[in-house]
Amino acid sequence: MEHILNIKIDEYFDELVKNLQEFIKIPSVLDEEKMDESFPFGPKIDEALRWILKKGEELGLKTKNVDGYAGYVEIGNGPEMVGILGHIDVVPAGTGWSVDPFEGQIKEGKLYGRGSIDDKGPTLAVLYALKAIEDSHLPVSKRARFIIGTDEETGARCIKHYLEKEEQPVCGFSPDAEFPIIYAEKGILRFELIKNFDDSPGSEVILKKIRGGTRVNVVPDYAEAVIEGVDDQKIESKIREHGLAGKIYIEKSLEGVILKAKGISAHASYPGDGENAIQILLNFLTLIDFGGKEAKTFIDAVAGRLKMESDGKTLGISCSDEISGALTINLGVADFYEKRGSLKFDIRYPVTEDGNDIIANLKKAFDDLGAEFLINQHKLPLYVEPENGFIKKLQGVYKEMTGDEPKLLSIGGGTYCRNVKNTVSFGPVFPGQKELAHQKDEYIALEDLRRIAKIYVQAIYELIK
Repeated sequence: MEHILNIKIDEYFDELVKNLQEFIKIPSVLDEEKMDESFPFGPKIDEALRWILKKGEELGLKTKNVDGYAGYVEIGNGPEMVGILGHIDVVPAGTGWSVDPFEGQIKEGKLYGRGSIDDKGPTLAVLYALKAIEDSHLPVSKRARFIIGTDEETGARCIKHYLEKEEQPVCGFSPDAEFPIIYAEKGILRFELIKNFDDSPGSEVILKKIRGGTRVNVVPDYAEAVIEGVDDQKIESKIREHGLAGKIYIEKSLEGVILKAKGISAHASYPGDGENAIQILLNFLTLIDFGGKEAKTFIDAVAGRLKMESDGKTLGISCSDEISGALTINLGVADFYEKRGSLKFDIRYPVTEDGNDIIANLKKAFDDLGAEFLINQHKLPLYVEPENGFIKKLQGVYKEMTGDEPKLLSIGGGTYCRNVKNTVSFGPVFPGQKELAHQKDEYIALEDLRRIAKIYVQAIYELIK
């Protein structure tokens, strides 16, 4: 490692912290009501982009604003460019904070604020890493370009615009996930089944509605159905008969009997950590005779093909590989009323599988239901060969700087890297640390900030020297 680079980071560190406090004060949250040609994602995100680019200029670095969608800060020279992918947009603060989420307060060695770890703290760590390399006058053969996005949290439209307008890196990393290195990310496929029910109930027992889930990428921990004209005593008997006490409850209302299913929430990439309340409810509804043959047939068929599985086995889509593990499927949102039903699903599939084959098998599995099948999102997997030279360099830096083994990780989630070829996630969260991104009281420990800045400066230099 180049000792002078660590010395430079120590010299700049107080300034880095002060600037991070200032940066956090800009609430750079997507503002759809104020989006226009001047502010692609709203004025506050634009303010944050201009702030970081101005800071780069003040540090003596080359900068460019790419139409308000992205920007970059660059050092070095040579025909090849190494990319670092960060972002300055943040999710809404939410409630329950013990401090002001947009103040940048420091308490007990921790800097609090929305974006402190995701991704404004790492962004400034990279910015000062570039300055340290520039000021050290160490020889380089490539350029390092810090590509700064503005829409990572809501759709990555920023990086797509950048790639249409600007040069693509030969390799790189993103300081926006966890250490050591994430080299594989499952494909993400989101689809929806929509069924219109045109027949009349033809019965005194009527399914009025089903509601469950809030987001497709979360295992729902609650779902409910309202049934009119049903005998609540018979429902209670079925609950006990099928061992569902504690998972399904009933409540009487003016609309009818409300069936309430309780599950366990989890992220859709790890559905086995939770228990799906919608699937519990649908499976129970197969035991009840209610009017509306089309709705009944649809619910029975979907429940029969999902069961309580999260691997898609009965659907005929289960698969696995040694790199990223097994396919997962999550039924995240249900929205039914008497004449229409909608179910939204999230699938994470192994990196060696073809997503189009999975789509074809899904269509085949649901073909006889007469439902509309919509693909709402399809993100291809990310996989970078472990023997790739730049990965070996990142591993070497991580091991020397931390003393820990630089294991390669595979995840079911998605990062910025899947938008740019030959890039991997590299920090900033260390193994064993709690994930604070998107949480109340988000913070970054100051000594961790110093540590990641030193890791990043050594890594960037190793890639461009």
